[in-house]
Amino acid sequence: MNISKEVKVGILGIIGLVLLYYGFNFLKGSDIFSSTKDYRLIFKDVMGLEVSNTVTYNGVVVGRVASVTPDYQNDRVNVIVSLKKEVKITDQSEILLADDGLVGGKMLILKINPGNPLPPDSPVKTGVQTGLLGSVTEMLDPTLEKVDSLLLTLNVVAKEFQHSGDALKTLLASATQSTSGLNAIMASNSKNLNTITGNAAVLTADLNRVVKDLDAQLKPILANATQFTDSLSSMQLASTMNKLDATIADFQSIVSEINSGNGTIGKLTSNDSLYMNLNNTAESLNKLMVDLKENPRRYVHFSLFGRKDKSAKKEEE
Repeated sequence: MNISKEVKVGILGIIGLVLLYYGFNFLKGSDIFSSTKDYRLIFKDVMGLEVSNTVTYNGVVVGRVASVTPDYQNDRVNVIVSLKKEVKITDQSEILLADDGLVGGKMLILKINPGNPLPPDSPVKTGVQTGLLGSVTEMLDPTLEKVDSLLLTLNVVAKEFQHSGDALKTLLASATQSTSGLNAIMASNSKNLNTITGNAAVLTADLNRVVKDLDAQLKPILANATQFTDSLSSMQLASTMNKLDATIADFQSIVSEINSGNGTIGKLTSNDSLYMNLNNTAESLNKLMVDLKENPRRYVHFSLFGRKDKSAKKEEE
């Protein structure tokens, strides 16, 4: 059987087109040797999701994105994913749009939750997973707000410092004028200042001389005080105080004896009989002295001739 060249070229062309079709699908990520099940997804924003992006389950590729079609009337994006036939999802399952690394690509993550089996070509719940960049952005948002507030505060402080700078310039100008005035006063009173300085030097010299004189005068006084202190230390103050204590004790014992009525003085102070006797004796002596003054001849006999005073004798009778 002879085949013409035209037929051979046609057969080769058909084979080439078939290979091109399957090769193109293979390059897009479609597994041409296994059957798949399609499911519909709806997103508000796919954030750069493209056809042939992977669908993973716990890190394992279980499917790919088959198509991404924008729905302009409903303001959404319809996505169809092709999952392997052995993947069985439920009506509670969810497919999340997530970042595929730090480069910026997108991928879909399948979360299978318990529920009723979901037939192919059914809509699946969707969601968006916050990626690393989004997490960092969420963490940085409060910090950026604080930084913004800090910058505003710094701007206010800078403005205040600007006003303070003007006041500081005025203050420095006033200080410069005060310094200039002080310099002028110092220059005009330089002679007086020299005189005052000389007087201060003379006063200092006089004070030094007075201090030296006082030092010379105080040294003998301090020496005498030292000798006096040594003399006091050498005195037997302890024995003297002991003797004084003994004397005071003896005096106290005498006083106690007097108070208790012992001895002559004690009896005199505590017993009034002796006092009464002494009082009677004194009274008798007083009467005797009175009688002696009134009748001296009764007690004294004096005569040049040795005669007795008969009249006195008669008076006595």
